[in-house]
Amino acid sequence: MQSGWSLTRLRVVVYAAALGAGYLAPWQSASYAGPHTLWVWLGVWQSTFGISSTSGIVVVTWLAIVFSGLGAALRLWASAHSRPRLQTLGSLLLAAAICVLLPPVGALIALPVLLAFEAAGAASTRPAPQSHPQWTAAWLQEVASIGIFVSFASLSWQYNAQLLARAVLIACGLGLVARAALPKPATQS
Repeated sequence: MQSGWSLTRLRVVVYAAALGAGYLAPWQSASYAGPHTLWVWLGVWQSTFGISSTSGIVVVTWLAIVFSGLGAALRLWASAHSRPRLQTLGSLLLAAAICVLLPPVGALIALPVLLAFEAAGAASTRPAPQSHPQWTAAWLQEVASIGIFVSFASLSWQYNAQLLARAVLIACGLGLVARAALPKPATQS
């Protein structure tokens, strides 16, 4: 049993605060008339390199799907094998995918905050000794990660950031419910 305080206990709160603040972007001027998501901004930005903005948005879409898929796979494998540093990398890939749904300024704030949080958490964690992978618990623990990937893979082709953001929120909610269903770890006396 681990004793003491851990940054990983704050993961949900920090992610919700950083991504929520990034999504709402209260510091962004109401008169801003540019692209309202990083998704569109990156697609249009690629047009400065001679790529059409439509093709640029498709490239950003594929990158978001790949990042969310790799992030979910890393988190699932790391959860089963008790490898917290790989979970950190998976979390960052998922956060990068989710940041395409934020306003450009919001993503510029949220991603560095999450990167700093994960770096601080990874420095303080050690892998737990384990004899064999715990796949059932890992699947339940990573419902949110898998749901985020499924959301990006299935809904991003509609190019509707609000719909995709709602699907990501639903996946996160289902992930919280699934984590509540996890059995409590046995305590050692």
